Amino acid sequence: MTDDTTTEDDTTTDTTEEETTEEESTEETTTEEESTEETTEEESTEETTEEESTEETTETDTGGNPLDEIPEEEWEPVPNPDGVPSPLPGVYDDLGAADPNDSFRALIGLYLRDREELVDFTLEVSDPSSDLYGQYMSVDELLDNHAPLEDDFELLQAWLEFEGLEVSYLATNRMLIHFKGLVGQFNEAFDTQLHVCMRKNPQAGGDPIPVYCTTDSFTLPAFVADRSPGIVTADLPADDTVLPNEIGEIQSIPPNTANNGSRLHPDRVARAYNLDELYDLGYDGSGQTVGVIMGAATHGKWAQTFWQSWGIVRENPITFNLDDPPSTRFVESQLDTEWTGAMAPGAAMIQYACHDAKNTSMVFCTNEAVTRAPGDGVSILTDSFAHREDSEPLVVRNQYNDSGLIAAALGITFFSASGDSARTDTPSSSPWVTAVGGTRVILNGQGNVTNEIAWDESGSGETLSFDMPPWQVDAASQFGSNRMVADVAAAASPASPFWVYYNSQWSLYGGTSFSSPVWAGLAAVVNEYRADNGMAPLGYINQMLYTTPAVQASFRDITQGATDLFSCGPGYDVPTGWGVPDAKAFADAVPDTP
Repeated sequence: MTDDTTTEDDTTTDTTEEETTEEESTEETTTEEESTEETTEEESTEETTEEESTEETTETDTGGNPLDEIPEEEWEPVPNPDGVPSPLPGVYDDLGAADPNDSFRALIGLYLRDREELVDFTLEVSDPSSDLYGQYMSVDELLDNHAPLEDDFELLQAWLEFEGLEVSYLATNRMLIHFKGLVGQFNEAFDTQLHVCMRKNPQAGGDPIPVYCTTDSFTLPAFVADRSPGIVTADLPADDTVLPNEIGEIQSIPPNTANNGSRLHPDRVARAYNLDELYDLGYDGSGQTVGVIMGAATHGKWAQTFWQSWGIVRENPITFNLDDPPSTRFVESQLDTEWTGAMAPGAAMIQYACHDAKNTSMVFCTNEAVTRAPGDGVSILTDSFAHREDSEPLVVRNQYNDSGLIAAALGITFFSASGDSARTDTPSSSPWVTAVGGTRVILNGQGNVTNEIAWDESGSGETLSFDMPPWQVDAASQFGSNRMVADVAAAASPASPFWVYYNSQWSLYGGTSFSSPVWAGLAAVVNEYRADNGMAPLGYINQMLYTTPAVQASFRDITQGATDLFSCGPGYDVPTGWGVPDAKAFADAVPDTP
């Protein structure tokens, strides 16, 4: 997300939505080479039991719990990949070893079971030509057939506690364990040494940020490594500052310069993407629920000021805090909520909120949101807390990819901002997530679109992490051999900026942080229209986008503009995917289930 009201040239090409807000915590980053993950999906089927061991006490005796069933040789440490950055001059400046008495928070992961079967299932049910199209999996089926075994989940918890660490939060799908402790305990448990690095602030002019880093590799006992891709994240502890109460009054007066130039407010965006035609037919997202994945908290009175200033009357979202309570409010979270709610004014909203925008919070929050969503009635998710793919460890990218796969298997439409650096971001690099790129909108004096071109910083390109999915080959193989981003697009350039009400004042911003919630709100309205006309909800849309000519024809093709690497042209292109939506045409073109 970019704070800019003039031209695209003022944006920072090296940052992402989450990192460019003025009051956000920022995410530790590493280069791709700093972490490599062994690709194995083999799962241990060894049975564990809670019966007390009768063996003679040894140095690894745990006093009668599942660990007592682990043979002594499986306690031997083995190297394992991790998600902790290493010192990098100019990015991570090493200040030396962290104080062993300081605290940390971290995640350890577990493998999906029968992952390839889950992939095959998801490809089958999202293929419009299949008799199984639209017959997505239930959460219970996911847990029974593909979540890590309960015994393995409990075993890793027991091992963390044996090491003196505190298990703090558990993933519903058993994919992640959130734990805490002291740096000295972390160093001993994983045979490493955490350092403190001063991370260059992605916000131009901002002070460096202290983060944990390490110069050493990690190890895990063999029985843990067999069940786990490794330590996914390690961060400084959560801030225990109590979030201040909301103050101020709800206003209902739009800014005086609301219609100047190509500045975007809800009416203009709805008109640009033909949402107003669905509104005129009586559809506003009623009966649908959209989930917003975010770090930190929002301010209800600010959101209501935004909505009511444009004549939108709606309830505040329901908020589920999924890890440590937030201690601050981010403009990123605020704009995601305001714009999702503005595009689907009749839809219910759920905020899946985590403490902050650090990896420990955002990875856990995303994984938890995709599994909870069906039970909460959520059919659409949006996430604008994106991170440059080349600055996240492979362990982190793979964890986001598994969350995307789970969402797709459950039939959730999952949109994510593609980024603001003309490069690829995560989680939108995942083929299971719909990557929303960015455009620049040119409006006339009546607020109508006269032209729309690619934003030159639209997150896009060949991803580093994932093979090109079969459904993308025909459209995108000319551009690269890996998964290509973006899939779709909407307005994002700060040259056609969006209004946001934050910190009790009106501001203008740009970035794909907006294009993702715009698409999420649009999708909710489309789903209401489809339900009223006897059609199935959108579900996982990526395969359908690339294989259904009628859907492709429903987009307004963007044929002008470029990033420094890719140009736009007829049909699919890298900066804008298939183009920008015509909501009514898209709603009619999406194939229905058999």
